[in-house]
Amino acid sequence: MNKDDIYYLISVKKTFEFSFNGKNYNLTYGTEPDGKEYISFGERYMGTKFYSFGELMNKAKVENYFFKDLLESL
Repeated sequence: MNKDDIYYLISVKKTFEFSFNGKNYNLTYGTEPDGKEYISFGERYMGTKFYSFGELMNKAKVENYFFKDLLESL
């Protein structure tokens, strides 16, 4: 898995799930009441909203690691 793979999943709005240290994480999508779309990423059912691919790559964390740094191991 790499950044291009994640970018593709986001562009087609495909859910992505993985486990890390016994915890389940997922990447899902939603729409705010005002119509603004977001990417939800984090532990299952507790995701943080990100409003762009760049924001996701620069801010998303899995425990103490940046998500982007873990991609190659997923």
